[in-house]
Amino acid sequence: MKGLKRIGDYSLVVVKFEINMRKIFRVFKTILLVLASGPYFILKRVWVQLLIIALMFFFGAAVFNHFQALDWLTALLGSVSTITTIGLYSPNIITMASTEKILLIIIIIASVGSAASLLQTLVAAVTKKEFFMSQIDGVRVNTMSNHIIVMGYSFLGKYVAEKLKDMGTEYVVVTKDEEQVEIARNKGIVAISSPVNLVYDALKKAGVERASALVATYDDDGDNMLSVMVAKQLNPNIRLVTIINERELREGAKAAKADVVVAPSDIIGNILATATASNEIVGAFLPGRFGGKNIAEFTIKKSGLEAGTIEEVAPILLITRGGESFPSKGKDFVLETGDQIYVLTDHKSIVKLRSLV
Repeated sequence: MKGLKRIGDYSLVVVKFEINMRKIFRVFKTILLVLASGPYFILKRVWVQLLIIALMFFFGAAVFNHFQALDWLTALLGSVSTITTIGLYSPNIITMASTEKILLIIIIIASVGSAASLLQTLVAAVTKKEFFMSQIDGVRVNTMSNHIIVMGYSFLGKYVAEKLKDMGTEYVVVTKDEEQVEIARNKGIVAISSPVNLVYDALKKAGVERASALVATYDDDGDNMLSVMVAKQLNPNIRLVTIINERELREGAKAAKADVVVAPSDIIGNILATATASNEIVGAFLPGRFGGKNIAEFTIKKSGLEAGTIEEVAPILLITRGGESFPSKGKDFVLETGDQIYVLTDHKSIVKLRSLV
């Protein structure tokens, strides 16, 4: 048994090491992708201004080619020189034709305006934190596959995200509130802000086609239903989990193709009621599973008790002895004083088991 325990401890260390290495790999991959795609993000914001300036260079060259009789290469050099105010080429503006003057005035004004807009956009892109954060999140989402999408980040969504993080699972948060997006990003979470009426676009950004599951945790049941239906439309194979605040909507949520429908009030009510009536309850299931039974823990106080005697009342799930855990070994297995057993039971069975153990 000690050997098995050492193997189990070693396996746990290996699993934790693999999870940490995956996290480190994802961080480095994100950094490299951001560095590689950073110029593209900037170019995507200023391509219109750059196109206008390039066209002005061309039109200026055409003007000089026509009115000054310059060859195209020299005319282009003159156009660039004039527009950028370098001054390598300065035609005589006194003898210049009126049409040429008007055209050059238009070209210069358009070029200066585009250059000013270009500079303003570059400064805003470089100095605005939200811009870079959104671009980084976009890159991170594009590298994800079989990830989980968490809809909502107000209350339950935060707990879901924290648990997924502890599990080493990749996930994306989609929320309606910009402030919640900032809070999530400050914690290193990939977050997308979107009103519910734009849930289609938000799910596309979150990579729903590559996602393995979606959990909807909005306070509004209608928002959860919409998220589930749109996600199923975009990815028929995705696993869908949603909460419902009104238990009457359970069938409606199932009709919306939700795989798991959870009413937090039912679960919390079950836990509070059973915990109040019994201190043996250590685990609960989703409503409707296992006939409303829970997991209870008992410490054996009578020596020589056989497992079969217990299982006549409730099935044994697990036995713990001296720090070692193992499943039930049959009805003839003899339990020892101090053993802990975990059984699947209801309240009536708990009362019977108290007298047995």
